[in-house]
Amino acid sequence: MSLDTGVLDRINDTALKYIPSKKSSKVKKPEANIVCADNLQFMRELEDESMQLIVTSPPYNIGKAYESKATLDTYISSQTKVIEECVRLLHPCGSICWQVGNHVQNGEIFPLDTMLYPIFKQYGLKLRNRIIWHFEHGLHCSKRLSGRYETILWFTKSDDYIFNLDPIRVPSKYPGKKHFKGPKVGQLSGNPLGKNPGDVWVFPNVKNNHVEKTLHPCQFPVELVERLVLSLTKKGGHVFDPYMGVGTAVVGAAMHGRAGYGCDIVQKYVDIAEARLRALDAGTLKTRPMNKPVYDPSKPYGGHR
Repeated sequence: MSLDTGVLDRINDTALKYIPSKKSSKVKKPEANIVCADNLQFMRELEDESMQLIVTSPPYNIGKAYESKATLDTYISSQTKVIEECVRLLHPCGSICWQVGNHVQNGEIFPLDTMLYPIFKQYGLKLRNRIIWHFEHGLHCSKRLSGRYETILWFTKSDDYIFNLDPIRVPSKYPGKKHFKGPKVGQLSGNPLGKNPGDVWVFPNVKNNHVEKTLHPCQFPVELVERLVLSLTKKGGHVFDPYMGVGTAVVGAAMHGRAGYGCDIVQKYVDIAEARLRALDAGTLKTRPMNKPVYDPSKPYGGHR
């Protein structure tokens, strides 16, 4: 599963390769590789079946600053090419997590997860969960209900896939509840490590007062990536984001001893990603803790951030 060490220089002369300092730990950390390049060009230089997890949030084709709006058919065709390469890169025991929202055209919404699903099936992937990411804040609509969720499609390449539940368990609603009858009477009825988080995840989205906010207009939170990295990869595994943005997926991988790979066509985003990795290595990067409550009634406005 080793990757070609010269890949970044061959792809782009402006490639950025970040290797965490050895001073901060006696244990050698996995390296993180980020580059300013077209994702198809970058992926074609990577080895087959080299990634345990491919996690990304591609553009939604709604005309954000980092994308050129195209017809929906053109957008789907472009996504198909990227997905095809991602399937090639995916380890037999690996997962793809494609996080998308809605394309909006003339006030009509087009749910991208349902439009992209047939493409993943075309390449033989199996859907394990359709995870709903719910958040409280966003644009306020006047002609329809305001959107407050996006979707993560979790696909695997085979039935033999990595899944570690214990690292992502959440506190049980009734942690001390015990069996009241039967052979287990008096014993705890739930797992002492907590419960399965389910397929509806509540994380604040990265708005202006979020501790992780950069200049990227559609940044997703590190804690969302952490949950996927911890549950779907093993220590030392490779994590890749073909639409890296400011490096959230690569940061989430590095935080937990995985090697992160990512690319983006916007140089300033790659620069920010590199700065975030350096801050992580220095111990100064601020992220919202994965298990921090979303709402704290004791703080002003609920302490959402």
